[in-house]
Amino acid sequence: MSETNPTIPAPALNLKQVTSLLGRTERWIALRELCKEPVLPVNELGRRMGRSRGMASHHMALMLKLGVVKSVYGRMYSLTPAFRPAPGTFEIDFGHCLVRLDRPSS
Repeated sequence: MSETNPTIPAPALNLKQVTSLLGRTERWIALRELCKEPVLPVNELGRRMGRSRGMASHHMALMLKLGVVKSVYGRMYSLTPAFRPAPGTFEIDFGHCLVRLDRPSS
């Protein structure tokens, strides 16, 4: 299990929110990529998802609403501290489940 920062409160996602978040492959990809890179612009997330910038924005809007990501410098995104995995790991604890994201190849 990933280590979480004890000063950050536990995530407050309910089961319906978790299933909504994890219901699309694109969001799994975004989570994996944001584990790999601390901050990514929406157009780069779209490229890595294999989707347009508009579709990437759509997915990021849901993740932002759920509090999983935060917007930095406009259209750049980062995982919120409560969901950032321990360095070198690709596991995110959503409370209802522990998500193990495949390791990026690069």
